[in-house]
Amino acid sequence: MIISVIALACAGSAIAAILARWMPRALLPALVLEIAFGILIGPNGMALLAPGPAMEMLAKLGFGVLMLIAGLEIDLGMLLARGQKAKQASPLMLAVMMSLMTVVMAAFGAWLLLDSSTPLLHLAIYAVILSTTSVGIVVPTIQERRLADGAYGQTILSTALLADFFTMIAISSLAGIVVSGRAEGALGSLALVGIAGLAIWLLPKLLARVPAAQLDSRTSLPLVRLSLALLFMVAWLAERLESELVLAAFLAGLLLGQIIPRNSHRRETLEAIGYGFIVPFFFINVGLKFDIPALFASPKALLLVPGFVAVAFANKIIPALLLVPAHGRKMAVAAGLLLSARLSLIVAASDIATRIGVLDTATNAAMVLVAIISAALAPLLFNILVDRKAPILANAEA
Repeated sequence: MIISVIALACAGSAIAAILARWMPRALLPALVLEIAFGILIGPNGMALLAPGPAMEMLAKLGFGVLMLIAGLEIDLGMLLARGQKAKQASPLMLAVMMSLMTVVMAAFGAWLLLDSSTPLLHLAIYAVILSTTSVGIVVPTIQERRLADGAYGQTILSTALLADFFTMIAISSLAGIVVSGRAEGALGSLALVGIAGLAIWLLPKLLARVPAAQLDSRTSLPLVRLSLALLFMVAWLAERLESELVLAAFLAGLLLGQIIPRNSHRRETLEAIGYGFIVPFFFINVGLKFDIPALFASPKALLLVPGFVAVAFANKIIPALLLVPAHGRKMAVAAGLLLSARLSLIVAASDIATRIGVLDTATNAAMVLVAIISAALAPLLFNILVDRKAPILANAEA
């Protein structure tokens, strides 16, 4: 069974990658086509494959590796550095301001769309869900445009990751309040962040004494093996602390980013393993699990979709205008469009909200549709606005 799952998924990811490159200027990322492939072969399509334990396991591994790569891409020196100009904020400061504006606008949008009798706590949960950003879309899109090393790309990446941090911690805390009046779910995540922070501070100093040649080999690949081992060890620790895999994997990547030199070809090896094999399982599984019948059975949920989509784009594009002084209006709007992409975390947050009774099944399906729409439109519009010379210009500003 697992061989057939792997065969179908690998064939789908290969087809998606080829189709994405054939499209004019590669406007549509392969990962969006992988979701479409999952819908096509899933229960609501050709019924060749259904969600199950094997696919769930592979998808979870893919998501973990995806978040590992996301953490690996973050340059802490770039994030914490001050702008070269006196009035230019650092990427991290801009990311914080943009994230705070996103939450406020998401809360206001949810208040406008939902019934006036909706409890305040439920509105907060909707605001958290609509504040998410898909690092899984942002990271490969930024990498494809070679923007990751510049201040512009780092601001987009850090904003996406701050949104993910907020979502992971806030949704667990709010769910704990709804269920038991306590926010115990956030304690494990906070502990994990503290442990990772200590490791990020200590380990690079200890490993600096080891010659770089001893950490690399074309046959034994110690850096690659260390990376994967660290991913699973931190994931185990997160499980013990009742935290989330997404946070654990990102922290593992952030730690590795301080150990593996930015010019090391082993980073490319990890990306090849991830994007070339294991990550597509995650996106195909999203397509397999999309519940079309539940959505169309509720006209009310269908009517909410356009409103949720409007809020999802507005609460990213308007805060992104803070980038205008440093990068220009066109690039600022492009950043807002890319950050509007939702996928994995909005699905996870909606699932938690459904489980605790804040969302019903139809509204949950509507949120998944919002994720699919934004995942398809956001990178496409970003690629239209950002021309081929943008990476050079953006990196020159770093």
